[in-house]
Amino acid sequence: MIACYDMRINRGAEYLYGINGTRKGDSRYMLDGVVDYHVFFDDGVLHVRTEPSFVFDGRSGPRLIDWYAPNLGSLNERFGWHMHDALGYGQSLDFWHTNRALRLYLRDMCLYRPSKAWVIERAVSIDRKWYGEPKEGDWCRMNLGKVTTEWTPRSKAA
Repeated sequence: MIACYDMRINRGAEYLYGINGTRKGDSRYMLDGVVDYHVFFDDGVLHVRTEPSFVFDGRSGPRLIDWYAPNLGSLNERFGWHMHDALGYGQSLDFWHTNRALRLYLRDMCLYRPSKAWVIERAVSIDRKWYGEPKEGDWCRMNLGKVTTEWTPRSKAA
């Protein structure tokens, strides 16, 4: 995985676009409808789908770093944060590839400087607690059954 070169939105851009960007406390955003899209990488295609009432937190991390990377940002950035949150459930890519996909998406689709995208990748790679099936009591456990990700390697996607 070395490049992200396209994205096709099937449904739901309006749900990500319509989020109020005012950040208060724990920034968690419940999406009112289906969000469904494909992200095209050099070595495969990622399909992401979340169902109504899926909750995500925009760009993870404290408000302290909002100056560096916005919590929501542009529609393209929102798709990047949404993709990373969906991949965090561990259905299709491992921890390393999940974070790499975010870096490549931010660099290639959101036009972040390579160094900035790399710093964000390093930041989300510090702790693995958020990756995989949420534990009892985790706020994101409510999303189980509302998120599907599927990775199709290029040899099969062609």
